[in-house]
Formats: sequence, C-alpha cells, structure tokens
Amino acid sequence: MRYDVVIIGGAIVGSSIAYYLRGEGFSGSIALVERDPQFAHAATTLSCASIRQQFSIPENIRLSQFTLKLFRRLTEEFGADADIGFREGGYLILAGENGLPILRANHEAQMAEGADIVLEDADALVRRFPWLSAEGITAGAYGRSGEGWFDAHAMLMLFRKALRGKNIDFITADVTGIERQGDRVTSVSLGNGERLEAGIVINAAGPNAGKVADMAGLALPVEPRKRNVFVFE
Repeated sequence: MRYDVVIIGGAIVGSSIAYYLRGEGFSGSIALVERDPQFAHAATTLSCASIRQQFSIPENIRLSQFTLKLFRRLTEEFGADADIGFREGGYLILAGENGLPILRANHEAQMAEGADIVLEDADALVRRFPWLSAEGITAGAYGRSGEGWFDAHAMLMLFRKALRGKNIDFITADVTGIERQGDRVTSVSLGNGERLEAGIVINAAGPNAGKVADMAGLALPVEPRKRNVFVFE
C-alpha cells in the first residue's frame, strides 16, 4: 500500500497533524499508525496534561500560543459540546541566585512573544503565594494567564472524532522497520506484515520517537524518563 503521508503515532500529536493537514487543504492519502488504539499507555493520556509559555526559544512559545488559541475557541472548532476542562492556573518557575540569569533570559524571550509572564523577587512571590517557603529562592516567573492544565484524553478524542470522514486510514500495528533510499524514508514495515510505501513519514511517536528514528538510522536524543508529580492540599 502506498500513502502520500504516513504518521507514526496516533495520539494527540499524530492526530492533530492529520487534522491540520486536512484543515489546510491537503488532499493526499494519509495513514495514521498507532499500536495502542485505546491509548492506555500513551504519553498523551498518562501525562500531566498542561500547557505553558515559559520556554527559552520563540518556536516553543509560539507553539503553545497556537494551542492556547485553539483552547479558547474550542466550541467553534469542534462543536458546542467540546470541553477539555481547561483551567488557567499558571506555572511558577523558581530560581536561586545561580539560576537567575537563565530565568531572566527566558523571561525576556517570553515577553518578546507577548506571553503574560511576570518575573518577581522572593518577597513579591511570598505576598502572592503566602504558603511558599522562599528559602533559597531569589526570583520566580509566574504565568498570569495562558498557562494551566486540561483533560488531554478529552482533547485527543475531539481530534479523533473530527478525523472521521476525512479519508484517513487508521492502522493498528507496531512499526518494526523503516527503509531509506539515500536521505529519504521510502517505506514503513509493520508488525502485522504490511509494508507501507510513503512519500513522507512523520515521526509522532512521543517518548518512543528516538527508537523510531533509530530504525531509519537517525540519532534523535528523545527517550522516556520517569518524572514525579506532587499534589499539595
């Protein structure tokens, strides 16, 4: 089987890519390959599902701002019942004396992109957050708006529902190999024995993107790492 575009990974990144390809008028054939159709082990559904604009480079800030615009017109895009429980609670990123230059440089980049981030010293932070222990803290950056958390599974389901009837093939399978001719990826092999020839292959495999890239002989420094979340009441 041949496709113009093969997307490896069908969770929120892969599904949104397919959605926007169709939305921008792309009429070629698209295959969306996902090994876990229930998304029980997907980073999308297992993540903290949050959005922030506190990044160090303009590209990442703009990506978040693009998504924020979508969140704020969700019902216009997906219908009156669309709801992902988005709460703009803000991010608070703290720094000691050694980390302050980086925090300031990041804040300048964020302000240049129009992000609503305020940089405050420790005293101001304690006034804003009386529960905060300022020991070792020199300053902090707080997102007053445009940052928070949401239901990532609900967002994924909106994309998946919107893809119905858009002439996209949903394929449930593991990717087991990738073939190249020179600098171009030409086909994707699946665990069910299928081979998909492709004009373009998009790696949307999340924390497994490094493994997928390795199949194509490419070094991509992406790997899953354990992180911890603490909830205080």
